[in-house]
This record gives sequence, structure tokens and C-alpha cells, in this order.
Amino acid sequence: MPLKKSTKNGKPCYKWGDSGKCYPYTAGNKSSRERAKNKAKHQGRAIEMRKHA
Repeated sequence: MPLKKSTKNGKPCYKWGDSGKCYPYTAGNKSSRERAKNKAKHQGRAIEMRKHA
């Protein structure tokens, strides 16, 4: 599943696939966006590891 940009409660966020948790970030804040993106990527790695366990 790919990393996806989405919105939650009108705020931008990143999530892993269609059903992953949405990690919001502050629009226009690069470090906030990167933190959210990294959290979603971490979630994706955990999901993939569970599939192969």
C-alpha cells in the first residue's frame, strides 16, 4: 500500500493506504509535515511486517 495524502477534520494528513491512521500536520510547516509522513511510513512498515510474520 502506498503512502497517501488525505485530510481529517479539514486538516492535511498522511496515512498508509486507505484504512491507515491519519497523521495530521500543520500546513506550510515542513518539519510538521515530515514528522507526519514518517509516522505514516512507520505504520506501513509495521503493517507489512505483520503480513510476513
